[in-house]
Amino acid sequence: MKDLKEKVSSESNGLMGLSVRRVNLDEIMNGALPKGSLIMVRWLDASDVRASLKEHESEIGDTCKDWGLYLGVSGRTRRMLIVGKDVVEVHNTWGATRIPVELVEEVYLILPREEVSTVIREVQALGRRINLRKNRRKEERVLVRAP
Repeated sequence: MKDLKEKVSSESNGLMGLSVRRVNLDEIMNGALPKGSLIMVRWLDASDVRASLKEHESEIGDTCKDWGLYLGVSGRTRRMLIVGKDVVEVHNTWGATRIPVELVEEVYLILPREEVSTVIREVQALGRRINLRKNRRKEERVLVRAP
């Protein structure tokens, strides 16, 4: 984790003067992080590996990184951090990743809402309710492999 902090701070100096900062999870849960801010989330994904119980104890899961626009936290019993990936302009419907809050290890603010909204105008319309696209179970999914 210390390596990541050093890497983020050194990389932020080379990114046109961006000041990347770590966001406390309490800050997010209390509503202090504005919706529409560009964030990067490191979280622990569940493992789908067949192994002995002893092997599972030593390796809990895989660490994933997701980045996108912070759209809020949803759920009453199971809290989910919502990270927006894309938006359908006509309907203002967002495609998003839902990450269980308990699995979040770190959140970094890359760009504040004010700067993001100058490029992505849909951010200006983010309010209390956000329309998320739903995947239909019968929807065909296609696996694309890189050559």
